[in-house]
Amino acid sequence: MKIIVDCFGGDNCPKAAVEGAVLAINEKKDLTVALVGKKEDIEANLAPLSYDKDRVEIIDAQDVITNDDSPVIAIRRKKESSMVVALKTLADVDAYDGMVSSGNTGALLTGGTLIVKRLNSVTRACLAPIVPTAVDKKYTIVCDAGANVDCDPSMLKEFAIMGDVYVKTLFDIEKPTVALLNNGAEEEKGNALTKETYQILKNSSLNFVGNVESTDFVSGNVDVIVCDGFAGNVAIKSTEGMAKNFMRMLKSAILGGGLRAKLGYLLLKPALLSVKSKMSTDEVGGAVLLGLKKVIIKAHGSSKELPFKAAILQVCKLAERNICEKIEKGLNA
Repeated sequence: MKIIVDCFGGDNCPKAAVEGAVLAINEKKDLTVALVGKKEDIEANLAPLSYDKDRVEIIDAQDVITNDDSPVIAIRRKKESSMVVALKTLADVDAYDGMVSSGNTGALLTGGTLIVKRLNSVTRACLAPIVPTAVDKKYTIVCDAGANVDCDPSMLKEFAIMGDVYVKTLFDIEKPTVALLNNGAEEEKGNALTKETYQILKNSSLNFVGNVESTDFVSGNVDVIVCDGFAGNVAIKSTEGMAKNFMRMLKSAILGGGLRAKLGYLLLKPALLSVKSKMSTDEVGGAVLLGLKKVIIKAHGSSKELPFKAAILQVCKLAERNICEKIEKGLNA
């Protein structure tokens, strides 16, 4: 495996990206990484680390795409940015199997489509994040979570097929459950898009279980939730926001609740840490761009070294199991 790591653009880069890459190669002995970005900064972060130097390559790129940049303009104009150089290297050099970046999501989506390009059978690539659920070691995949805000039923069917293949490939689930995000569980609920899509998925070979509401994002009841990128992005951010604000309110209540609240927290601390760990994706990786000719993972912008390591190993697993070929086959079945 040869994986490219965009070492700039994220909140904790390049340190997190470099350290995560080293953790990955130390764990996976047949892995080589190419670290892309400002060479001097990458070398400085590598200096204190212990690793096999024969399995780490540095590709110099002196510019950076930031989250304030317009995605399309940045991809077209910032030719020497770490992200664009990484994408071009991935597209042009057959030896590289995939890529990880925690940079600008819109730019990565745009660059992936324009530079790496879609599979022949794919109309639109979709962003498929892993959502932790209330069930231990159970995750839900959302297709799409922001890449395509305007969709038609045929696109949603593509997302469903790609999500089905993804779950089979990553989690070894033989027959994933696929559901359609809607404003009610009943078949007749929804708008024109979801009503037509429902009938298409119902008559497909997928293990379609019907409509679900956004509450099922974290219930663990289904493996794949299909939706347009607008609804998916809103639902995921609402879920994340609710979780963060609940923890903030809980902390405030403990700190302001006097001695009894603090003693109660000490007793509950192991259970609370267990819940926090269950709701973390640090060990499973990032959001994959499904439908491209090579595997690209979007790590969270705030990722530290462990999530970077997980995302790199996630790319390895998907590439080793030929997910791109499986998606092409699934769409042509």
